[in-house]
Amino acid sequence: MPARALLEKIEKPPSVDDTAYLQIKQAVLDCVLAPGQPLVETRLAEELGVSRTPVRRAIARLEQEGFVSADAGKGYQVAEISLRDLQELYQLREILECHLIRETAQRFTEDELAGVESALLAADQAMERDDYPAFLAANRAFHHSFDRKYGNQLISGVLDRLDEHVTRAILWGFRGRGGGASDLLGYRDHSLILKAIREGDVESAVSIMRDHLRYGPHFVVEPSVG
Repeated sequence: MPARALLEKIEKPPSVDDTAYLQIKQAVLDCVLAPGQPLVETRLAEELGVSRTPVRRAIARLEQEGFVSADAGKGYQVAEISLRDLQELYQLREILECHLIRETAQRFTEDELAGVESALLAADQAMERDDYPAFLAANRAFHHSFDRKYGNQLISGVLDRLDEHVTRAILWGFRGRGGGASDLLGYRDHSLILKAIREGDVESAVSIMRDHLRYGPHFVVEPSVG
């Protein structure tokens, strides 16, 4: 018989502050609010149907997370996407993800590898449709197979936060380039990584992942991005 709960759950709807933050953040991640675009509190408040206070708090939170930057004397804008920023993001991913593959490659069961393969299939299908969000979701599922298997919640949390910045940059790169998801070079590396893991060649899997992540920033950044 399950133990009786000592406390009752408090049913609390999301606050206006949280709702405003989440909606503005999603617009930034989806590039509806584009890099470099000014953030006008009054306009955002009007569109959301709230006062300026929750909008101001949301912008402050997003600035702390690196999605918003202060434009000296002019207010705030959506943070630009620079090659330097991307290189730093991908360098951290390289350190973490190569370590994770080395530590987990030989711990996957065949059923678990079949799950990893299903993410690759989902990515293929999304590529055929030029479905950016679906492709990026499948791409994240593949990469997160390794940190989820490793089981370190702090590492997973760091990668989740990096994901948001990387995903925004990739989506902006897709749209700025004017091509489709099928233009994404290097994504076939995922199949090679899985193949190496299945063959027990851990160092090859690590090497392919390292090269894959080192190439990433140069795909994302287009000429108009600093």
